[in-house]
Amino acid sequence: MSLLKNKTLCFISFMVMATAGWSQSTPPATPTICTTPPAGYLAGGAMSVAPNTSCVPLGGSTLTNVTITNKNDPNRNVFVDNPIFYFDIDNNFNIATATNGVAGVANSVSKQLNIGYHWILMKGEKNGNNYLSCILQENLLTSIPTVTATSCGGNTITVTIPNVAENQYNRYMIDWGNGDFDFINTSTLVLPQERKKTYSGTPNTIKIQGSYIRNNTPTCPSNTIEISPDSDKNTLLHTLKGENNGKEVKLEFVGGSPGAVYDVMAAVDNGSTLTNWSKLAEGINGKATVTGLDPNNKYCFKLRSKNTCGLDVFSLNTLCTVNLQATVKSSSSIDLKWNLPTEPNSIPTRLNLEKDEEGCTNCYNNIPFNSQITTNYSVGSLDCSKKYLYQVKYKYANITFEGTSLPINIHSAQIKIDLKSNLIPAKPEYLVSVGFDPNDDTRVRVNIVTDANSNSQNKYTFFRAENDSQVFEKLGERNDNVFDDVAISAEIKSYCYKYQIEDKCGVISELSDPFCTIMLNSKSQGTLNWSPYLIPPDIYTSASPVDYSLEYFDEGFNSFIPLKTTEKLEQSVQDLLDGSVQSQIKFRVMGRQYVDTDLFPDQFINSYSNPFVFQVPPGLFAPSAFTPDGQGPDDSETFKIMGKFVASGSFKIFDRWGATIFEADNLAESWNGTEKNGIEPAPPGTYAYIIHALSDNGETFRKTGSVLLLR
Repeated sequence: MSLLKNKTLCFISFMVMATAGWSQSTPPATPTICTTPPAGYLAGGAMSVAPNTSCVPLGGSTLTNVTITNKNDPNRNVFVDNPIFYFDIDNNFNIATATNGVAGVANSVSKQLNIGYHWILMKGEKNGNNYLSCILQENLLTSIPTVTATSCGGNTITVTIPNVAENQYNRYMIDWGNGDFDFINTSTLVLPQERKKTYSGTPNTIKIQGSYIRNNTPTCPSNTIEISPDSDKNTLLHTLKGENNGKEVKLEFVGGSPGAVYDVMAAVDNGSTLTNWSKLAEGINGKATVTGLDPNNKYCFKLRSKNTCGLDVFSLNTLCTVNLQATVKSSSSIDLKWNLPTEPNSIPTRLNLEKDEEGCTNCYNNIPFNSQITTNYSVGSLDCSKKYLYQVKYKYANITFEGTSLPINIHSAQIKIDLKSNLIPAKPEYLVSVGFDPNDDTRVRVNIVTDANSNSQNKYTFFRAENDSQVFEKLGERNDNVFDDVAISAEIKSYCYKYQIEDKCGVISELSDPFCTIMLNSKSQGTLNWSPYLIPPDIYTSASPVDYSLEYFDEGFNSFIPLKTTEKLEQSVQDLLDGSVQSQIKFRVMGRQYVDTDLFPDQFINSYSNPFVFQVPPGLFAPSAFTPDGQGPDDSETFKIMGKFVASGSFKIFDRWGATIFEADNLAESWNGTEKNGIEPAPPGTYAYIIHALSDNGETFRKTGSVLLLR
């Protein structure tokens, strides 16, 4: 057993103390009017009262509904008519001037009566006579008595029942836990009273109960309270409320002795072991206020008292603050963040974020959360002309203390958000989709991904820089979040965009981070290269890898066809070019990914690059030999040129001395192997040729070679 055991059990209902006195042990004397009726009245008539004695539990209403019923007076055989009832009469009561009577309905009346004794008078008439009768009713408060148990060494325990207001019972029973009992009768003994018990071994838990004595019978007993001599922790903190923007804290506790002073010990909560406790305030009668706190700090609190041996006794628990902080993002949106209290070291059973508006009587809103460990919340669509109030409230599982189940409540200080006074131009952090219009590659579309309410309240200004330039020039202003840039160059360029928001309160934000298009180009024949699709990292909380879909335009289908999906920044398309039936092929790349933002989780975002056209090289195909002997096949009878993606052309044939023996202005013509006159067969041998052509894409080119004439 510890050197000192000091346990004080007490619960005072201040509401009860303020509205009603404690019940008297001795009934008040019968009013004179009840024993000596005034002139014009006879003693007679009878009443019943239910309940005659009521036990009122502590903590609820102090009023008891009492019903009084007119009865036949068996002694005088009188059952009065038209009864009127008067409550709480005394020797000053005057029936002639009294105006507070309550007429009976069906010979009965009900009234709520407070704690204590109540003399009730009934006035009635019968056969021309006026009658008076009285009855006494009592309501008893079953409070928890205040008792102390101390031990300073050894096995002797001293139990003290002090003379305090809540100790109004007529009898106290002490169960020492070893089969021995002590009874203290306050009708013969005056409080305070002490009783001692010496145990042969370790002291047992002591149980104490108070009761009233009415008609020599115990009635309205209190709850049995237990005192463990081995426990020094005699108080429990159950409520912590932040006040005055976090500069104050109000604490509520139970278990303290009435009038006793308790030290409020505080330590700065830095998330590690709590040290450097210091006294910041004092608590009395279940309440304490701590002032002078730094609103930027978090604090933990516990109570300290001294037992009769002078040793420190601390409260059963520690409670820590929750600090609510707000960051104004714009004149219509804020971010709220708070901490989960370090103590109690358990998961709350309920989390409330309460929102209100200053000066508004019907604007309260309780924001629900699916998770009790949530510590942040973003609010949009606010009105900068209003002032908003926010407060976080945690509730923890009930703790049973001295037979009473108590919830643990921790509230942050209520903070006020004045969007106008707190406005600081900030960099906007909306997600932006930037890319060439998939249906019109002569323009770039810039789309700021906002919620509908914010979009309707803002004005947007858009800026652009080209390629690697860091000089952003103003493009224009819009009242919505979409801008189509049609000032696009025919040259291949990268375009980067920033935006600025002016909200409805006239606050202009900083420029946003840049959002750039994907620039598609070719560094070598048959290979496409493109710049990465990048979203500024401050915009999202998490993002998937970017993949790229390479597409080409099919003139037959008149649409883009996916060719390849890759995470790389280049792709060979030579095979497509070699087999193409088009003289040119248009390509584009779409970058895409999923991102999580504060506004939109799992948001799909994509961007189309500029178009890039590969010119498919034209082709000329000339035979290496032919035999104009009339025996076929037909394609070996003449020298005929075939072309691919060739719009027009001409060619000449030269003999071995360089003289022209055949020429044509149309590639559809052919040489049949004759001399220049077109009649005489040319001798067998090798003949040179030169071809001049114009491609389908408007490029001129030529081809030279030789052909073998066989006979």
